[in-house]
Amino acid sequence: MKPLNPTLNVEVAIIGGGIAGLWLLARLRQHGYGALLIENGRLGAGQTICAQGIIHGGAKYSLSGQLSASATAIAGMPELWRRCLGGEGDPDLRAARLLADHQYLWATRAPTSQLAAFFASKLMRSRMEKVAGADADDYPPVLHHPDFRGTVYRLDEPIVEVASVLAAFAESHREAIVCNEGPVTLNADNSLTLRHADQPTWTIQPTCAVFTAGAGNAALPWATLQLRPLHMVMARGPALPGPLYAHCLGVSDVPRLTVTSHYDASGRLVWYLGGGLAEEGVQRDRHEQIRAARRELAALLPWVDWSQVAFATFTVQRAEARQPQGARPAEPSIIHAGRVLAAWPTKLALAPLLAERIEEILRTLGVRPHSANLQPLANWPRPAIAVSPWDREDLAWS
Repeated sequence: MKPLNPTLNVEVAIIGGGIAGLWLLARLRQHGYGALLIENGRLGAGQTICAQGIIHGGAKYSLSGQLSASATAIAGMPELWRRCLGGEGDPDLRAARLLADHQYLWATRAPTSQLAAFFASKLMRSRMEKVAGADADDYPPVLHHPDFRGTVYRLDEPIVEVASVLAAFAESHREAIVCNEGPVTLNADNSLTLRHADQPTWTIQPTCAVFTAGAGNAALPWATLQLRPLHMVMARGPALPGPLYAHCLGVSDVPRLTVTSHYDASGRLVWYLGGGLAEEGVQRDRHEQIRAARRELAALLPWVDWSQVAFATFTVQRAEARQPQGARPAEPSIIHAGRVLAAWPTKLALAPLLAERIEEILRTLGVRPHSANLQPLANWPRPAIAVSPWDREDLAWS
């Protein structure tokens, strides 16, 4: 008779090592839960590593002149993240890298763009400050140009280097993060089978299982989700006029262009472009999307020599709980069947709120803090950190 696999009992098994799973792991362990995170690829692979790193405070969701549900839900996130980045909150993220303490919202001279900025500034008064003409030296370097005629607001929204956030969690909670070969699925008794080459197979028996695997949550047939694609663009070259962290407003309540700045493994500056360009770009192929990006940048920043800049693109799927008409959820989403949960944060910035709500659900399910002995997995392989988009070797630059 074939011997049974050894069994490891934990209070919470977390399946999926993006920002949602890692933040949840840190919170639960801080509060005394025996939690184990299982990842079958690299930490952050998929949505998390492709995020622009903006810790939104709501301005982006107030451009219509109304304080949306999204703006309300996300309002406190910049201060919460700042405390953690400064070592004054839990989890301690002092090892993560802060790229910029704030970003900008930039309105063109178009009346609709100016009006959207005005509405947002009134609604977000405590977190959005107009940079007056006398303070033009405070503009981002690329906008500090005699031909610039727009209006600039400073937003209370920090930007983090996502890979460094993932690494900070991985280092702090290494003993509770393990690799699995292949997709992680539930057995009939809600246990999980942990496998890896050259390791004995284990049965993980959790009191509660939480799936934070983005699109991978579809492994649960009742966890209905939706995918909303983006066609992201990256620009690289010595002609880039310094770092930029900004939303440029257009004629809709979605920023015309959202720019964050990063340095690749060779030390080259990269502008990472999202916003309306990325949302509308899903209708375009790679070459069309690059042409659209060049046109947009040339129209908004005509004093830059864009002929000396190379571009690359890729698509990413945002996985979320299914919404009527495919709308973007305003808040984190959690679906559960008994003691199995599926969860999506919706935005990077909302991972702390998602973790808080999951812990509340655990308490209602009668799951209480109880330590787990993870020593049997001390030599188990640990997942690496996902590669940032600008360091991917499979992308063509042109």
